[in-house]
Amino acid sequence: MGILPVNQGQREFPRAPLAELVRFFDWNEPFDAQATEICGGGLFLQTDRPLAEGTLLTLRVKLPAGPSFTVLGRVVRTVRGGWAQLRKPGIAVQFMDLSSNDRRSVLAYVARHSAQAA
Repeated sequence: MGILPVNQGQREFPRAPLAELVRFFDWNEPFDAQATEICGGGLFLQTDRPLAEGTLLTLRVKLPAGPSFTVLGRVVRTVRGGWAQLRKPGIAVQFMDLSSNDRRSVLAYVARHSAQAA
């Protein structure tokens, strides 16, 4: 479940699992979704709320033992649930205006997670 299209075979940023609730706003209507993965370019949210690709969202993200941040995101991929829910539904969201400080925090989280998994 990546953030960027797979057609290039490489990703711009390394990814790490993230098990945190993220609040997102679709036209000022709040929703909560379970984040499952994050990278410096965006995140994947597990949600039954199908959103069209290109939809803009405001996200409130909290990193474990780290800072919270608010960021504008754009839905780049919608995943419909698979047979018998073997594939969880959700949305891949690209960060649109992540500050350099918040990106450093995300990348530090990913690096720490990768170091612990190794």
